[in-house]
Amino acid sequence: MIEYELYHLDRENRKSGQYLKFLHPEFKEFGQSGKVYRKEDLPKKFIDSSEYEIMEFMFQDLSIESRLCTYVLHNKTANKVSHRSSVWIRHGDDWKLLFHQGTSTADKNL
Repeated sequence: MIEYELYHLDRENRKSGQYLKFLHPEFKEFGQSGKVYRKEDLPKKFIDSSEYEIMEFMFQDLSIESRLCTYVLHNKTANKVSHRSSVWIRHGDDWKLLFHQGTSTADKNL
């Protein structure tokens, strides 16, 4: 599952719009700002030059076709840390991101 999260965060995949192919049609996100996003709200091309590192990654099966992923995300470019959670479900013959949430933390020293 970490490969899917890394693909979603990859700056080249965001820039090309390839990150959208792993979003479920009913995708929903609670952003760090508190804003709620749906798949149709997201840009086709997401300009993000930040470099990210995933730490403390864990996943748990919620069912045969759904998984909860939790991790700490370090934005190495901005030196910011956030807690992340994602729910991935089987859709067709691949995993799709149904829900994502990012929560900022006060801890910026890694």
